[in-house]
Amino acid sequence: MDSFERIVISLDKKKAVNISARYIDLITHLVKRNFILRYKGSSIGVLWSLMLPLCQLLVLVFVFRKVVPLNIEDYPVFVFTALLPWIWFSTCLGSAGSLFTGNRDLIRKPNFSPSTLVIVDTLSNLLPYLLFMPILFVMLFIYSRPVTPALLYLPMLIVLQGILTAGLGLIIATLNVFYRDVQHIASVSLMLLFYITPVFYRSQAIAESYRIVFKLNPIAVLIDSYRAILFYGRVPEWSSLLLVGISSSMLCVIGYFIYKHHLNEIIDIV
Repeated sequence: MDSFERIVISLDKKKAVNISARYIDLITHLVKRNFILRYKGSSIGVLWSLMLPLCQLLVLVFVFRKVVPLNIEDYPVFVFTALLPWIWFSTCLGSAGSLFTGNRDLIRKPNFSPSTLVIVDTLSNLLPYLLFMPILFVMLFIYSRPVTPALLYLPMLIVLQGILTAGLGLIIATLNVFYRDVQHIASVSLMLLFYITPVFYRSQAIAESYRIVFKLNPIAVLIDSYRAILFYGRVPEWSSLLLVGISSSMLCVIGYFIYKHHLNEIIDIV
């Protein structure tokens, strides 16, 4: 390899690094912008991101401790360990339908990839989850739930859920450009999915004949894994997480191919 080729390779590497840095800066800026604009003009601002999950927690605790008792020990923190990742997941998919149709100005900008909006939405909805982590750990302490080395698996679960959410979000956002019923179907599906996901009940309570539904539901496995490491302090099942990783990656690839195939049409229609 002569000196000229080395210079060309060096320049290409620097160019790639600069492009990556600019892309990360863009995503960081858009995440901050989305998070701030979401609560702009409200009287308590960002505190709404904390109020809404707490209200959901209070409702679930009241219903399943007082009205229909499930007799689960330390129920408030039991629910909270699963409710936070569910809110992240459902909020992302609930808003995915309008990501492309509601951001025409951004999508029509030269050199802007519409798929960036899905990544931004996934990360901006992750922020409330991260803000709640200190409150969750305080609750674990109050209920004498020890923090164990199993907590080291938490970043892996967040990454797996991020891949799953981004893949499904990209599918919904793309298809909704052509079929506006998709966002409504997603909303109804989320409502039904909530009841077959062990957020407010134990996964062990699922009847044996329906266990396959649980095992084929990636978000159910992830939420059960969150509860395992946070509430019970034990390592999640590797076999189940491996299936989640494979299915999440496949959904992400499928979502990307659907998006790539329709990219030019998306820009034209939007």
